[in-house]
Amino acid sequence: DLFWTIAKINAITLGGGYVIVPVTASAFSKKGWMEEKDFFDIFARAQAFPGPMALNSAVLASAKLCGFKGAVAAFLGVLLPPFLALILVSDLVGRYGSLPAVQRFLDGAGAVVPGIVAAMIWKTSKKRAWTASRAFETIALAIALVFFPAYSLPLLLLGIGVFYIAECLCKPSR
Repeated sequence: DLFWTIAKINAITLGGGYVIVPVTASAFSKKGWMEEKDFFDIFARAQAFPGPMALNSAVLASAKLCGFKGAVAAFLGVLLPPFLALILVSDLVGRYGSLPAVQRFLDGAGAVVPGIVAAMIWKTSKKRAWTASRAFETIALAIALVFFPAYSLPLLLLGIGVFYIAECLCKPSR
């Protein structure tokens, strides 16, 4: 059941980890396997590992639920659907991608992703203890990422580093 749940999610969602993670959290919660809060705690830890966050989150959450077999089921459930879809669909898009109906579908699918990303940001940001400086830093980084998309990875890494150092320096000493 774990494999099929994860495989179905990964077969029908477009947009990568920021889309897949909240859908998986919701599915796990609806099935009574774990609370969304617990899944997002695992998601936070999964970001420390290299690799795709949807894969890391699913593997860690499934390992917590079912041990090694759950981790293997999650690994296959995350990887097999997109792999098979790429093989099956790539030829069709190559042949029919210029058709107006196909173009409209692809444009519509791309338009949905920002909304789902915004929903995930909203859910995770509600848990953060916000201060004026944290809000300013986050908004400034978001603006920089919007205006300089070609430098998004270096900006994001620099921003995280600067924010971390600022948090460490501003902590009151004990």
